[in-house]
Amino acid sequence: MAAAALVLGSCHHPIHFDVDMPQDENPDKYPSGDGLGYLGNDLDWEEIADIKSEITHLKYTVTGSNGVLETGEFNTPLEASEWMIPLPAGEYDVLVAANMNAANGFELTETVPTKASHTLPATYARLSDPSSNPVQAWNGIAHVTVEANKMATVHLDLDRLLALFTLKITNVPEGTLIDVSMRNAASYVTLTKERTAGHWGLPSQEISEDITLGQLNASNAVSAIDEFKVFPTAEGLEKTILMFHIKTNHGIDLDYVGEAPAMENGKKYILELDYNKLTPFMYITSVSINDWTDGWTISGEVLNPKQPK
Repeated sequence: MAAAALVLGSCHHPIHFDVDMPQDENPDKYPSGDGLGYLGNDLDWEEIADIKSEITHLKYTVTGSNGVLETGEFNTPLEASEWMIPLPAGEYDVLVAANMNAANGFELTETVPTKASHTLPATYARLSDPSSNPVQAWNGIAHVTVEANKMATVHLDLDRLLALFTLKITNVPEGTLIDVSMRNAASYVTLTKERTAGHWGLPSQEISEDITLGQLNASNAVSAIDEFKVFPTAEGLEKTILMFHIKTNHGIDLDYVGEAPAMENGKKYILELDYNKLTPFMYITSVSINDWTDGWTISGEVLNPKQPK
């Protein structure tokens, strides 16, 4: 019996056909029928660094140009690998959303299909609390042809949904407190909209409420905020705004602002600051470390800084 499994790697495999039909081994569970084929699924990581990541929930949506709609929810990739759907022969689109359930702090909603390159209903992912630093989530979409009396397997690449932000501030004086927050993250992501060729999950133009990242002090500033997970920057905006509310050890309140590049789905961002070099306005630029990680640095002097919107 053909059963798909989570492939621990980032290689890519074509959709394949002509494998044994499941009713050949279990006719009671998988009855045959005129014009019916079966659909299984195969998952793969888009980013090899995710190989050891944990998936606790999977939701699949399968739709066809013939009006068929099937859904399935599973607690593990192993459970999902055993899901084989009897479908009329035809063309189908498949959406997978991993870790996007209420237990992980996500809300998924759907509306009727919009004009797009697929038949899936528009699907939106939100965070019930944007400041919750949830578990990472993944999504993917693929197309598959199901033929009568054949078993088809749809291959789905799992793209990271959330950006990861790390902040390190050194030389924080004893007794000083720094509250850090972020602005301009998207309020939701449309999983069924393509952001780049073959990659799905377009950030909304709507902006989330300000995200509270945490409070730093002298004792924890070496690795104060480690891979805090947030939605990417809202579509159409070029900047991420970082806000630092500082209460000095002398009781003085200071508000500093950093203007940084936009954040993308799944990418990592690392910012290292020296407390002694903080200024009321900081212009932060991005230096690529690899395809998935940027180091953010303070660059240049801003003579007439604009206040963040």
